[in-house]
Amino acid sequence: MCLIVDINVAHRVITDSNDPDFKDLHSCIFYGKPRNVRLVYGGRLAKEYSKNYSMMRLILQLDRKGRARTVPDNLVEDETERLEKSQLCCSNDQHIIALAIVSNVRLLCSHDQSLHSDFTNRALLNNPRGKVYQNSNHNHLLVRHC
Repeated sequence: MCLIVDINVAHRVITDSNDPDFKDLHSCIFYGKPRNVRLVYGGRLAKEYSKNYSMMRLILQLDRKGRARTVPDNLVEDETERLEKSQLCCSNDQHIIALAIVSNVRLLCSHDQSLHSDFTNRALLNNPRGKVYQNSNHNHLLVRHC
């Protein structure tokens, strides 16, 4: 299963293997234990990641190991533009919803409450509906979706 990690928690998920809220998720992404989870990124999110050298270095390592997948920027940007015109999003993260639509990923790791509302909104993501992982209490989502 694939997962989108919002920039607001990416440093805790990707670069910190001891964060109590995300150490299980980190292990799933980097080592496939106990579940194999692949990170998905592209478009504006890839640009946000690239601003942090150490994080981007780790993401590129994941890419080389097949534990991350990039989505072509033009696909994400076209969908982002469509979502901005639709004005269905209450957050300013249309690029995350666009990435989910284009990649068919329905699991998000984020602490942005407005983005949570958009990601779980059936008008934006349906069949299957989006789910949000916020901390280790949500490990059941890794079992169900990964």
